[in-house]
Amino acid sequence: MQVKKRTYSILVLLVVMVVLIGNHSILPQENDNKKQEKIQFIWPIDSEDLSKKISSLFGESRGDHFHNGLDISSYNEPISLIGEGKLIYSKYSEDNPFEEDLGSGNCIWFSHDNGYQSAYYHLKEGRNYEILEKISIKSGEVFARTGNTGHSTGAHLHFVITKDGGKKIIDPLRVLPKVEDNYPPDIKQLILTIGEKYSVIKNNESLNVSRNFPVSVAMNDKGLNKAHRRGISSARFIVNGELTKEIRFQEISYLNGKWINEDNLTFDDLYFDGKYFIGNLEFRSGENKIEIIASDFYNNRAYKKFTFFINKIRGKY
Repeated sequence: MQVKKRTYSILVLLVVMVVLIGNHSILPQENDNKKQEKIQFIWPIDSEDLSKKISSLFGESRGDHFHNGLDISSYNEPISLIGEGKLIYSKYSEDNPFEEDLGSGNCIWFSHDNGYQSAYYHLKEGRNYEILEKISIKSGEVFARTGNTGHSTGAHLHFVITKDGGKKIIDPLRVLPKVEDNYPPDIKQLILTIGEKYSVIKNNESLNVSRNFPVSVAMNDKGLNKAHRRGISSARFIVNGELTKEIRFQEISYLNGKWINEDNLTFDDLYFDGKYFIGNLEFRSGENKIEIIASDFYNNRAYKKFTFFINKIRGKY
């Protein structure tokens, strides 16, 4: 009896291990190359529930361009300098009240050691003139308050970090202390676009196609706030067992008249009609599978597989 019990226990343990390893093997294959910088700054806003106030993330689509920083929902809260630095640029509406307000609204730029710069947009009216007279400003020193100036749909701080003398714009999360976030992104709809029309690809659905069409996927990252629809940090697209594309949003730089990410992919390479662009895919007749692994900056991951069937036809497109 003891031998039987022991054998049964071993079998149960093996089954558990197989299940765990099987589930584990799906997700960790993604390349964990999040670029956490050695230098660490402090958050510009010392606020309760900061995780819930981060409403937009780096690299998101803004229709025809990348979102180049973090948005923190806030109004009339003090803004602290993230690290010791020097004021290099300041623009407030009072400088020229007859000039059309720029998208950034009231804004301030600082330079820091090791080639970093930080920028703060949509600041509340009322410039702090004391900082204009200082040669250097200490880390944590308050220099402005959050507002709603410029092209802004709601009060928030738009916060930007550049490095290498401004040649690269990086994800601010790379240089900031970690905030609470244990929730993976949400992989929603797989979309096939035909001309000006689109079709949501459902699992086990049969589709008639005449040629290659753009395929994209709707994904977002709510974090701790269910109302948010933030962007992801990276994703892998596997089509019929083969890695077709990997996308990352760690940094962007300007090259030959276009903004590109660290893999030299342009905005149009990464987005299609506001969704994450998988590609102009050539499907095979019969069963097709698209697997998607999406990750936020802190490597909280989501996995989803879409299975569908293709019938190739002759068409006018």
